[in-house]
Amino acid sequence: MNITFLGTGPAGRIPRPNCKWYVCKEAEKPGSRSARSQTSTFFEFSKTNVLIDVSQDFGKQVKLLDKKQIDFIFLTHGHSDAAYGLPLLTNKKYREKFNPVIHTEKQTFEVAREKMPEVAGLNFKFIEPFHEYNFKDFRLIPFRVEHSFNPRFLTLGYLFEFNKKKIVYASDFKEMSSQSKGLIKNADLAILDCAAYKRPIPTHVSFPEILELQKEMAFKKVYLTQVGIAWPHYELAQKVIAKQAKNIFLAYDGLKIEI
Repeated sequence: MNITFLGTGPAGRIPRPNCKWYVCKEAEKPGSRSARSQTSTFFEFSKTNVLIDVSQDFGKQVKLLDKKQIDFIFLTHGHSDAAYGLPLLTNKKYREKFNPVIHTEKQTFEVAREKMPEVAGLNFKFIEPFHEYNFKDFRLIPFRVEHSFNPRFLTLGYLFEFNKKKIVYASDFKEMSSQSKGLIKNADLAILDCAAYKRPIPTHVSFPEILELQKEMAFKKVYLTQVGIAWPHYELAQKVIAKQAKNIFLAYDGLKIEI
């Protein structure tokens, strides 16, 4: 299977408007791996294509799909950077091309419908954490993570099982329960939130916290996404990571990996 990181940045994106921080200046350079749109990721299984989250940058990110079909969408939560691209799917151009089944919790659907009434007509199916869902060529188990202070914004991570491989996706979280950890321990690949660099923040994970989590969970390989503006530019950040761990990598917009 193949994975394409369509966006790997925070809600505020990098570079930010009128930003003087050197990372923004670096991100403004053509082809810079420090430039980051809102986080969204595309999974190509053998027969099925999956998009996780529909960001406000979906209109640009869709160009990275190279005309591939989107069969299913899985939403992690209802924040703007995860769901506010949904109205584009009501556009005739996109609806005729994709028309995916959108899987999410009922609460997330209600939040989305309240903010974007036009999306209610899209093809939604509700899922629940810790239930197993079998698709044509993979099995999915959503799991609960803690992210938002607002209880309306329930948040999910996802465990995909494909060809005896376990792939974890948790792009927005601060904490996870022992039940969630038990489910995903020793996964072959984990794609994880790491919005914060050195200093912890209330709703996202920092790099020191990732290192501690990796000691506990023993993931075979980790890619960091949701990368915030406090991080150094890409090349320096990757060197910092490599000094701490040989199996942790910083994702960037447009990165493609094969599992």
